[in-house]
Amino acid sequence: MRAGVVFWVVSAIALLTACGGVNQVPLDAPADAPLRIPELLEPTYDSEGVAHYDLSIGRSQHDYRRGTLTDTYSYNGLPVLGPTLLLRAGDSVVISVTNELDEVTTTHWHGADVPAEDDGGPHSLIEPGEAWVADFDVIQPAATLWYHPHAHGLTAEHVYRGAAGLIIIEDDNPAVAALPATYGVDDIPVILQDRDFTEDGQLDFAIDEGENGNLDGTITVNGTINPFVEVPQGLVRLRLLNGSQARIYRLGVEGAQMTKIASDGGYLASPVVLEELVLAPGDRAEIIVNVGTESASLVDRALGRVLELRPDASAVGTGVLPDKLTTIERIPDSEITVDRRFHMDDVRNFWEFDPTWAINGLQMDKSRIDVRVRFGATERWTLSAGEGQHVFHTHQTQFLILSINGEPPPPEDSGWEDSVWVNADREVVIVARFNTYVAEDIPYMFHCHILDHEDLGMMGQFLVIDE
Repeated sequence: MRAGVVFWVVSAIALLTACGGVNQVPLDAPADAPLRIPELLEPTYDSEGVAHYDLSIGRSQHDYRRGTLTDTYSYNGLPVLGPTLLLRAGDSVVISVTNELDEVTTTHWHGADVPAEDDGGPHSLIEPGEAWVADFDVIQPAATLWYHPHAHGLTAEHVYRGAAGLIIIEDDNPAVAALPATYGVDDIPVILQDRDFTEDGQLDFAIDEGENGNLDGTITVNGTINPFVEVPQGLVRLRLLNGSQARIYRLGVEGAQMTKIASDGGYLASPVVLEELVLAPGDRAEIIVNVGTESASLVDRALGRVLELRPDASAVGTGVLPDKLTTIERIPDSEITVDRRFHMDDVRNFWEFDPTWAINGLQMDKSRIDVRVRFGATERWTLSAGEGQHVFHTHQTQFLILSINGEPPPPEDSGWEDSVWVNADREVVIVARFNTYVAEDIPYMFHCHILDHEDLGMMGQFLVIDE
């Protein structure tokens, strides 16, 4: 047995209990389901060059378990999830979202730097049978983002039932022009979600009020259980999204080298070779895998194989991994104008049984503004936590990590982010600029992206004031 297999098997045994009961897939068991690839939704351009996209969210059915149709939510009538939106930096876009559900929802562009009225947060409710239109310019560089519902109290359930999809932003950065970029061939979307099913094959959604949120027993990739995907030999890009309700993945690649090239907000400065990649709920990462003549597997330390990459002997990829990907200019301390602290914790009284998840002691109140940021400010935020695992996510801006437990971040965590893992043993300091949009009427959100905690009140609101 190879050393890599020993490492992952031992790690899986050690962490299985901590991560919840999971049906582990042995690395030597065959993957038996072709990976479902969400369709690519490219825009139609009007006479003024504006890119238009049409989305609808509604009920559907998906054959998760090969023979049983499971009721789902999806976009554009797909069995589950939604199409991958292809955006180009510099474009003006108009996205229409029609609600075909029988309850209110929203659609939020997670990771996008957009005006508050176009952000799709809890204040942009779409009533049943109604449509909502987002109209914004794509002002950020190439990145992998995602979209999902964000109605307060309903986010976890709507995402769990299948309403989510990827967003790919492309730009003209010449340094990355030779990277794998053929969608569904050598550029593969990988949406990781864990699910439980009832005896009759329906989704068994639940909110877990505990410290770690709801951890389910079946891992799906793009809605596929135990998947494989045929890829060319050579470099293959995986666009990873943790779309789970609460599970934190510890990923590696068995049978090939894993190189991280991008984080939430886009490319790292240079590629980083990794043995392990931690992906918390809401996180994205892009990795390059050099697939040889034998299969390689994306694996999780606790769960076993997640996805098999099966080489197609008749196809050889032409991608090239550059030494430098982009330039990331660090934000100097002299630019920082405000310091803030955000503490995530259970603030229930000692006689209360159920947790009360809050940020700075306050639970979500749509009528209350928690923070007012001055337009043009650069702020340093210290993120800490008491009980439980948490993922701090902020809308509107991308941030840089200054420190983790007082130490500079490792190279793989030195890119632009919009979400970061926080717990009692992991204090994180970040810095962000608020210089793109004023938001004086409709607020942006900051919240825990463990969706159980978010829906239970671990969310706050901020305005960006032009003073």
